[in-house]
Amino acid sequence: MTGSAETQVPAAIPPGGGHLAHVLASQAGGTLPLLALAAVAGLVATAVLARRKSLPRLPLFACGALCVLVFSFVVGAALRPAGPAGNTAAHGTAHGAAADAEQPARPGTPVLRTLHLDGKQVGVLVVPGRPGRNLVGIGAAGARAGTGAGALREGRRHPGSAQTWVTVDLPEGGSTLRVSAGGETGSLSVDTGDEHPEVPAALSSADAPECAAAAAGALVAGADRPLTACPSDALSAEDAAALRATVRFVAGRGAESVGLVADGSPRGRKAAAVVRAAARQEGVAVGTPGKDRPLLVTAGWAGATTAAEAVESGETRAQGVYLAPWLLTRPVLSPSAGQLIPLRFTPRTKEAMAYAEALSARLPGEYPTGSGYEAWQRARGESPAPRPRLFAASTAYVPGTMISADGEGAGGHHHGAAVADWLPSGMISPVSGPMREG
Repeated sequence: MTGSAETQVPAAIPPGGGHLAHVLASQAGGTLPLLALAAVAGLVATAVLARRKSLPRLPLFACGALCVLVFSFVVGAALRPAGPAGNTAAHGTAHGAAADAEQPARPGTPVLRTLHLDGKQVGVLVVPGRPGRNLVGIGAAGARAGTGAGALREGRRHPGSAQTWVTVDLPEGGSTLRVSAGGETGSLSVDTGDEHPEVPAALSSADAPECAAAAAGALVAGADRPLTACPSDALSAEDAAALRATVRFVAGRGAESVGLVADGSPRGRKAAAVVRAAARQEGVAVGTPGKDRPLLVTAGWAGATTAAEAVESGETRAQGVYLAPWLLTRPVLSPSAGQLIPLRFTPRTKEAMAYAEALSARLPGEYPTGSGYEAWQRARGESPAPRPRLFAASTAYVPGTMISADGEGAGGHHHGAAVADWLPSGMISPVSGPMREG
């Protein structure tokens, strides 16, 4: 690109001089008493040699000066304020996270890196990280990506994600991926390995951003496994049970019929079948959206975003929008459509916020999602709650905020546009106790 500056990110970045000095100082901390003893012994030896006139004055003066300097360094280090313990721990944690972020990815696995472009850190996610067609998510608007010195391909946004997505064909083995954003171009090394397993079909569908979000959740949790499946490939037993519990909840509120929005993914088809079976058992009819009745949504992010926006605009009349568990993503929750969603965790707990903050650090600007958090939990060996609760999403409108679904403010204030939170300027609150499944 003409007039652009290029930044090269190797597989692993060596620490800078400032960090090296910090490491040396920290390692020297355990040897300060030995240095002090050596300095004192040197001063004593110098004094003895001076009394005996065993050496000329110049060498004796140099030895004495060196010992004084060493002793002064030791005293200064011992008296220097250590600062709050929390700051030291925070520095260690931050440095450890940065080091982990730049560790080379195992060949044939998703890649997550950060490039410094246009004066800010831009996250780059490559899935599945294998030879052939790959999806590259870039945390900047108007981004481009490609390989070699040729023209870079322009990316586009997808519903449910803040990233700009570019489809790039990567060769077998090591190669260089070039990324452009904000007038600057950077590059990073990618090793796709030499195996050619089947790539999940969802990466070529509207469910690709959700699949990438799950891959990112596992990556920020420290897992580096090959991506062999996507959330929309199957309906989990936990999600099926949550859908049945939701239908039972709606029936308990006196609804005689519900509208249903599904899609053609394997998960969507099975979820629709579960909803219809549960509704028959509860004596509730299932039809198309509209007619001022509860709306159940089991589609993916794209279909759910469209359904919520239709309710907000008044195009679809609904007595609340009941979302499937995998639809916990900001663009689906942001429209004012009365969304309710069954979850097995509370988004504002410290465990869930730890995932949101880790994701924001590694992939700046991306939204935390339910699918990403589930992948994070699996990678860390954590278990969700045994029974779901129904949560309501609500956003507060403040004049001037105008935060759009892609995180870019149309007004003069950008409250929460890049905040590590599930729903900035809003709340996700429980409205039921643990729901009965079965």
